[in-house]
Amino acid sequence: MPGADYIYPNVTEVAQRGGLLERWHLAEPLGCTYVEIPADFIKNRTEVERTGQDIGSILKRSSVELLYERETAVPGSLAYILHTEPAIPRRDQHGRQVQVDLRWRDREWLAAFGDMLLDIEDHLGIPPDIIEIHPGSRKNTHADIVTAMHTLIVAHWNAFGVEPLVLLENHTDQGISTASQMQAFWETLRERHPEIASLAGIALDPWHLRAAAKGEFPGSLHRVPPAALQAFHIHNNLMPPSAADTIPWREVFSAIESLPARPRIKPVVYQKSRVAEAIAFCEEMLAKPLAAHAVPPA
Repeated sequence: MPGADYIYPNVTEVAQRGGLLERWHLAEPLGCTYVEIPADFIKNRTEVERTGQDIGSILKRSSVELLYERETAVPGSLAYILHTEPAIPRRDQHGRQVQVDLRWRDREWLAAFGDMLLDIEDHLGIPPDIIEIHPGSRKNTHADIVTAMHTLIVAHWNAFGVEPLVLLENHTDQGISTASQMQAFWETLRERHPEIASLAGIALDPWHLRAAAKGEFPGSLHRVPPAALQAFHIHNNLMPPSAADTIPWREVFSAIESLPARPRIKPVVYQKSRVAEAIAFCEEMLAKPLAAHAVPPA
């Protein structure tokens, strides 16, 4: 049966931290299963002025309470993913470029990062179903990232009695971008913490993989360990995907369809008006093989 569990993305027209309900009211009519909530560090001049914290700093509890809404009537059907600090370059209040160093290798930093997530989740009122993290620089070994994922899962169990799915997003300019790096990461996870193999994995971004693999993209796509694939980010450089794109979407969706579980898909577009278009494209791609193999009428 065609379809996927869709994640409503963090569009620009909603409060950029905000709360859950505004997003859910946009997501539910489109049949989305999850909404995305950003959990990045202090990221612009407005947040600096509101919180008194510097660009790129981990949010204090007082800043969480200023930037996120607390809602009292969250429906039981609402589920969300927490999209954490992406470590992309930003400008501070003086115009200087700042890029966060994701220090998965630093236990003290990891504890502060985890505390920030727990503070956000406690303020929102419910824990997330999924947490997305990013690799950061090559200073972080695969073992560092695996340890961090295990630590976050245990911290959520201790705090809320739940074990969220923790997913690593590949990124062109970071330490895990290629299929071989994703293979090595997954092998490390299976060796060091096999008990979280069903609770951790990869949110694959084909656009970033193609940017890293270039002409070798089709082969690279099939070298990403299928057992690690838990979600997909679908976009064409943050624009809605289309049949005119140079990305071979037919191959991407064939890989998605080959997996045993129902796929989780986030259309990575920032305009509210374009989310439905991106979902419709994904649905069309998922339905095509069924149409091709349908039994003709007698």
